Amino acid sequence: MKRCLNCMEEYQEKEEACPYCKGQGVSAPADAMEAGGILDGRYIAGTFRCRGDNDFWYIGWDALFCRRVLVMEYFPRRMVWRTADGGVKAQDAEGKDYAGSLGRFVEDSRKLISLDGTPGLLNVLAVAEDRGSAYAILEYPEGDSLQQLLGDQDVCPPEQVQWLVQELSVPLSAAHRLGVCHGQIRGERIFISPDGCCQIGGFCGSLPGKDRQSGIEKDIRALANLAGSLLAGRQRWAGKTFEENLRFLGQSVPECITDALRAALGEDRDRRPGSIRRFADLFLDEATIEMYPGQGEQIGREQE
Repeated sequence: MKRCLNCMEEYQEKEEACPYCKGQGVSAPADAMEAGGILDGRYIAGTFRCRGDNDFWYIGWDALFCRRVLVMEYFPRRMVWRTADGGVKAQDAEGKDYAGSLGRFVEDSRKLISLDGTPGLLNVLAVAEDRGSAYAILEYPEGDSLQQLLGDQDVCPPEQVQWLVQELSVPLSAAHRLGVCHGQIRGERIFISPDGCCQIGGFCGSLPGKDRQSGIEKDIRALANLAGSLLAGRQRWAGKTFEENLRFLGQSVPECITDALRAALGEDRDRRPGSIRRFADLFLDEATIEMYPGQGEQIGREQE
């Protein structure tokens, strides 16, 4: 038997290609890690899944517990380069800064392990330091990413976006209480399971010391921008001014939503919510939306 590095299923040696996924994955960037590497003597890194501002994601296999995982490699492109043997090395002028940011990534990822079981969090199972970088080993999500589910759909109903904000506020608030920021809240880092639950992973945005409050503010603004783009349509949200988008939304969404977006993204800093939880309260008019199974299944399927 051999294991497919694209889906981690086992198949017969006589088969030329994996019968499960046919070897059809995502095209990897030139500086991504080559599939097949062994990390920390235990984790097999498979094919590339997605990239963020400071990281790569790969499917992986935990040889000890015989399970699929996600491997999140810390790779801040402005600071490092990929060596011929697949390792990571700092640019000549970036050694000190890279060492500091790498240390924060390791520290924050280990903190997240303590949040195991937090609703809405893609659990961090372990942290491995190898090949000149560090790797957060995440549980493998069973559902599709929000990006995949949305497809060409450009607008989501207000009640679904309120549900999403409510769901995401729980793990983000828990991480913020530990001083850990996400830094890249977007559709490919959010997963909707078959039973309609929502999970977020890929925390990679903490700043040193007192600057971490600005990281929390960045997360609030990112969540607000994500919500706004789902309500107005991603192309419209990116192509129009903030005021034009708010006037457009004012015709079809509750006032509490436009008020929350203005508070989080407007120019009046005195109105800005100080926490993810406060933003969610404003977005939901300080009420708790009644949760029910399958709510998340509707996202991305309204037009089917």
